[in-house]
Amino acid sequence: MRTQNLHDDFVEQVRSSSDILSVISSYVHLKKRGNRYWGCCPFHNEKTPSFSVVPQQGFFYCFGCHAGGNLFKFISLIENISYYEAIKLQAQRLNIPIPTTKKSADELKQEQQKDSLFKIHELAGSFFHNCLTRTSLGEAGRAYFSSRQINSDIITKFKLGFAPNLWDKLFTSFTKRGITKELLAKAGLITIKDSGKVYDRFRNRIIIPIMNEHGQICGFGGRIINPNDSPKYLNSPETLIFNKRHLLFGLDHAQKSIKENNFSIVVEGYMDAIALHSHNITNAVASLGTAFTAQQCRKILRYSPNIYFCYDSDNAGQAATMRALAIASSNGANVKVITIPDGKDPDEFLRHHGNKEFYALIDKALPLMEYQLQYVLKSTDRNTLEGKLLAVNQLMPLLANITNTVERNEYIIRISNVLGIDEGVIRSDLQRQNSQRKFNAYDVSTDNLPGINSRKAFSEKKDALTMAGRCIIKKIWHEASILDYVLNLIPAEEFPNKTHGEILKYLASTLANNQPFTDIDAAEKLSDTAYSELSHCLVEEFTTDDDIQLTEDCLKLLRRYYLNSNYEKHRLLADELQRNGDSRFLEELKISQQIRMEMDNLSS
Repeated sequence: MRTQNLHDDFVEQVRSSSDILSVISSYVHLKKRGNRYWGCCPFHNEKTPSFSVVPQQGFFYCFGCHAGGNLFKFISLIENISYYEAIKLQAQRLNIPIPTTKKSADELKQEQQKDSLFKIHELAGSFFHNCLTRTSLGEAGRAYFSSRQINSDIITKFKLGFAPNLWDKLFTSFTKRGITKELLAKAGLITIKDSGKVYDRFRNRIIIPIMNEHGQICGFGGRIINPNDSPKYLNSPETLIFNKRHLLFGLDHAQKSIKENNFSIVVEGYMDAIALHSHNITNAVASLGTAFTAQQCRKILRYSPNIYFCYDSDNAGQAATMRALAIASSNGANVKVITIPDGKDPDEFLRHHGNKEFYALIDKALPLMEYQLQYVLKSTDRNTLEGKLLAVNQLMPLLANITNTVERNEYIIRISNVLGIDEGVIRSDLQRQNSQRKFNAYDVSTDNLPGINSRKAFSEKKDALTMAGRCIIKKIWHEASILDYVLNLIPAEEFPNKTHGEILKYLASTLANNQPFTDIDAAEKLSDTAYSELSHCLVEEFTTDDDIQLTEDCLKLLRRYYLNSNYEKHRLLADELQRNGDSRFLEELKISQQIRMEMDNLSS
């Protein structure tokens, strides 16, 4: 997270003028409990609030998905923008002037190239749209759209167009207006052969402008109207403004409806999305015919945590659905699957049955686990031992992700009945799967450490050493004078949690430069993982009135870990030296014995 070339005093002015509670409350319903505020996390689906805001600290943290940071980090996550852009956005909201800075020659060049590409795409969009709607060249395109039940309102809404069946119509039209072939080639609108011959990239195709969420055309998709032509779809090449992995077709039109309906419908192709909008189902977007990406997922989650996938019902579409579900669920989305009967795609189903029947399919959308279970059972041969084993192996990770005991038990019984496998075998496999997933580094119960209030949503990291590290970091943040004492007991690089080691090194470096600890500086200098963990440290609650005793207990636990690690190092080295006949083993043995004595004293 870099604030790039923004002035430090400007960033501090924006931060000090901002109220983190007020800003986050405009996105999340919060309730006060004690000295903090709680709500359901906006970054992943949950029913029990695990999202915490501590205004006095200036930090937020989710104990479920582990997102955390200061005000600017929250804005960057919720608006899906960079940390740098989040600072500027908050400044604009507060009417604080953004200081102008001199841009480098490379920055100016790239900015000019982007502006040129947006302008040429806008012109090309108008060219294709006018060819379709105003000229005889577009007659074939108009007939095609009519056959797909796409009316003039939808054509206007999406600025749909047609590339005439001519080799260089766009090229000659644009060069007459002074637009260079180099710019046209850079935009992917023409192809220049080695011989120097120039051709329009899109010919005799329906043209679908691809826009970003701000409504700017940044690329085109061309679909054939002659079934003998190929390829069926032709997209613009990637440019400075066009990257299919980051774009969702139709999001500029769908974002308001997604918010209002509190769910999005993701389909595979442009025509499916257009068909849904033409039937007044306006919360639909398309993943541009490519695999659904994490970048697309994070972008759409800005508008709702609920994603309904509606891919083609053929084998390829169902396999793509499974991949998309994995990406969406891992990014915290609440996912369901709309299944289209009879092997149809959404466009074909709508043309035959209309939106009323499609709404019925939405109401019957399958939850994540149910769809995955049906898919695995349908795609494996349950009549053979190999097929049953394959099905079980595929289902185990899915069962392990179910946190509700009753729901998981119901699925175990169902799988047992369908596959003809004993329930005990499935439960045994599931127990082994869960054991492998557990956080196993120094798995010490927090019962050994008094005063620590752990949360179930964060159970994979509630070992005593990690909690002790959080307690010490929080203490140092508010009482920097103890840092040297802590690092004398346990060097930063020897902390059991390596992320804590990174935080402590940052704190030591900041203190050495006579600088205060601030959320802005930490965001600038720590990795995203370390910054999120710092947030966790600062919002963690330690339920004890004896702060001094808690600190001593935490330091003792960490010191014992450090001593034990060093004892093992010196003991093993002494053994190796002795085997090699090296007399230095006596010195190593002496050191290990001294460490053992201190360990015994700590335990007494």
